[in-house]
Amino acid sequence: MGAILDLTEMLKEPSGMIGAVVIIAAGYFFVKWVFAEPKDEE
Repeated sequence: MGAILDLTEMLKEPSGMIGAVVIIAAGYFFVKWVFAEPKDEE
């Protein structure tokens, strides 16, 4: 619960919002990379 409260406090600051966007984007591209179809099966 404390981590959620820290996260909401961080999001109130501009730098915290930028950090959250960067983390979400990194997570999105990581998931996209993990689930991508392999280019070749060799």
